[in-house]
Amino acid sequence: MKENVSTLTSANTVLNALAKGVCPVCSLVRAFQNELIERLDPEDAAVVCNYHAWAIAASAPAGSAAGIFLAMLRREGRERSWKEHASCDLCSSIREYECSRLRELATEMRRIRFTQWLEQHGTLCCFHGGSLQSMVSEEHAQIITKVIKNNQQQLQELLDAFASKARSGEHAGGGVLGRAAEFLVAQRGLTR
Repeated sequence: MKENVSTLTSANTVLNALAKGVCPVCSLVRAFQNELIERLDPEDAAVVCNYHAWAIAASAPAGSAAGIFLAMLRREGRERSWKEHASCDLCSSIREYECSRLRELATEMRRIRFTQWLEQHGTLCCFHGGSLQSMVSEEHAQIITKVIKNNQQQLQELLDAFASKARSGEHAGGGVLGRAAEFLVAQRGLTR
């Protein structure tokens, strides 16, 4: 799987993802996870969690998904690993990728212009913002806190307006609900 991790989404950097207006780490990790599932080799998925087994069934090319599940069924000692609750191979690769993107973001924060831009325009979810704070200086951690508070305030205003419209029967603009969910717990489908 190591080879897949280094080759997947190589053009996607934190800097490219920042322009999307969502948490850049969430965005990159989600894209990595999707690409990983689409290109998964049967040997790279000896053990998968419930979420990723269903993601493979739903999203991987049919022939690949069948090959992955056949390989899993044919492995000796499989019952033992189920009983031991072995960790999911995909979750492990995704966590490794997520940590590398957080380190990349922490490195970028050393650049003054980047930090100024992030402070004024950046978006971070609570989960990745909190993770990032433990990787940077106290000064940069305070900037991250400010970004998170700004994002929170903007979402509160949007949710208040949406709730008001919803009470009067208008449900347009519900995308703010997804933005709020991402802000609070990271993008949908990212396992923790």
